[in-house]
Amino acid sequence: MRVLVSGGAGYVGSFTVRSLLSAGHEVLVVDDLSTGRREAVSGVPLELGDIRDELRLESVFANFRPHAVMHFAGLKSSEESMTEIGRYMDVNVRGLTTVLECSRRHGVRLFVFSSSCSVYGTPGCVPVTEDVSAAPESPYGESKSMGEHLVQWYGRLANIRFANLRYFNAAGAAADGSHGAYVPASVREIFPMVIRACLGMVDGIRILGSDFPTSDGTAVRDYIHVEDLAKAHLRVLEGLDDSDVSGSYNVGCGTGVSVQEVVQTVRMVSGRRPPVSFGARRPGDPAGLWADTTRIKEAFGWEPVHDLAAIAETAWRWHRDNPSTLGPDSSSLSGR
Repeated sequence: MRVLVSGGAGYVGSFTVRSLLSAGHEVLVVDDLSTGRREAVSGVPLELGDIRDELRLESVFANFRPHAVMHFAGLKSSEESMTEIGRYMDVNVRGLTTVLECSRRHGVRLFVFSSSCSVYGTPGCVPVTEDVSAAPESPYGESKSMGEHLVQWYGRLANIRFANLRYFNAAGAAADGSHGAYVPASVREIFPMVIRACLGMVDGIRILGSDFPTSDGTAVRDYIHVEDLAKAHLRVLEGLDDSDVSGSYNVGCGTGVSVQEVVQTVRMVSGRRPPVSFGARRPGDPAGLWADTTRIKEAFGWEPVHDLAAIAETAWRWHRDNPSTLGPDSSSLSGR
């Protein structure tokens, strides 16, 4: 089928484009390259444009005539969204509305939305299921929750089958070393931050919070290999084409891993041992957040195949061999 992928030059989007192409689908990427990279989708048709530009997007839809849309384009920092509320709502909500309107007008049948576990906020129990009420704690999380409602309304009223995929923490790189993340200095994600320390780009690793009620005192999160996440998108898209199982789905490994475990695993695969220090936890950080993935397994038969060691090994090899993909950053780790 013809699949339009907004934000397809970004990290998860570009891995999903690879999965779509390997399955024989025709792909068109729409991206403004504000955070995505042209080389991430080299050889793939790319329309350069902003998802809020309705006239531009209308022309793209009219020419490509997609059967399906995968929507990745958007801003994704919870911390940044606390001071840039308007920009996050404009890009993540108005931009999505523009894509959905074009999808409705051009008869798109299938829509897969890149949502986030941030819609849950701090859930009362873990693993968290899709039945837990949304309680976002940042404008970013709120924008994703609002986006899910928009997708549901368009799905219902425009006869579009849809899936809101609530990601947990994507990490890792291609097993063959050909592709991985490009991480700006402002991005505070655990794997690139530990790898920066292992490469000597920063003096050490500082973990925020050592007194959480967990096995080692550090926060526990769910980390999923980006190739597993990309294959989940493919499986969901093809599953929706076969049967109307529209809804919201967690996409994670389904197990919790502590920040300390991540640090130890990256140190092990890299053979480097940068020093570790601890600071106070950030207000609002939940002790643990990981997914119950029963629903996506039952509906689409999808399960992740990579473990924590594979995530760490592929991420380490990618950044070690391509150090320009990391920017200097001395931020601290809390697990988000």
